[in-house]
Amino acid sequence: MRNCFDTLDANHFLSHYWQKRPLLIPNGVVTDDLTVRPEVLAGLALEDGIESRIVSSQDGIWQQSRGPFEATDFQVPGPWTLLVQGVDRLLPEVAALRHYVGFLPYWRFDDVMVSFATDGGSVGPHYDRYDVFLVQGEGNRRWKLGPSCDSTTPTITHGELQLLAEFPAQEEYLLTPGDVLYVPPQLAHWGIAEGESMTYSIGFRAPRVADLVARLTDQTLDAVDSNLLLRDPSAMTPALWAGEIRPQDLENVREAVFNTLEALDSGNWFGELLSEQGEPVPSVLPHAESVALAPSAKVFWRRDLEQCHVFANGSISPPLDIAVIPLLSALCEGNVLPVSSKDPDPHLLNFLDEAGALYDPLDVE
Repeated sequence: MRNCFDTLDANHFLSHYWQKRPLLIPNGVVTDDLTVRPEVLAGLALEDGIESRIVSSQDGIWQQSRGPFEATDFQVPGPWTLLVQGVDRLLPEVAALRHYVGFLPYWRFDDVMVSFATDGGSVGPHYDRYDVFLVQGEGNRRWKLGPSCDSTTPTITHGELQLLAEFPAQEEYLLTPGDVLYVPPQLAHWGIAEGESMTYSIGFRAPRVADLVARLTDQTLDAVDSNLLLRDPSAMTPALWAGEIRPQDLENVREAVFNTLEALDSGNWFGELLSEQGEPVPSVLPHAESVALAPSAKVFWRRDLEQCHVFANGSISPPLDIAVIPLLSALCEGNVLPVSSKDPDPHLLNFLDEAGALYDPLDVE
């Protein structure tokens, strides 16, 4: 598996396209890497605990239903689309698609959604708040791109679906197997299958700023001395008007707050927040012969001088030696490592195992 689309210069893409404008990447993915069959996708949609939905349209009326489904639910009148979220956590061959965009930070990666559509199938004209690489599998799909949207853009509600009330198409692309279309956040887009069609959507979701502010604030409140009072020796001047909050008062308060946030910022709150989305699995040590990161786990790390802090499923490790970074990076890339390999810090694998972030992919039981 390659680490980047062959025809894409990563630096040029990030400078000119990332979160700015769409980009078509012809033959960006080897079609041999796109192996999910429609019947396999349908089988996943029958299972409990897997997020799936069917979107159909007939005579201008759009409908959406959510799984798990029964086999008879696929007998839908009119064009329809089956979408299954998080297929990368279920099928290793789909998880491997992430390496095509390995130049993007792993913590931004959300999941790979796979969809199957009958001829004319679509989810309607809409926009998303995340970055997505639309990878065409079997069949063809025509994508129409429109203007950038926001919360003021008029929409029409069809049950659970929020579709754009108007769609002034500005660009149009017909994707054939192996083609990739990058769509930045909030750009209107509308994909329509031409014949039966499979699409792999590699999604990158950014954390909400509100969540970042809340987590940093919570960490500061836990660390700050509750008896610490505001000081204003330099800001205090004689008051001229009773009851006034003066500009220098507000400036002093802001400086005190921002200085406190900065002084007590350990930098670990961010990794803990991101990794909380992981789903732990049962422990595999000490019986495993090999280990890899569990597909449902969220594992990140940060370097701090000569120490490394690891975050797994909402837990944070004790400070580890930076010598663990090559091993950590190999695990985050999806590699399988024998437990017998030399661990530069014996606490690393134990921490990941206790956090429910490891599994043995060679265990056939």
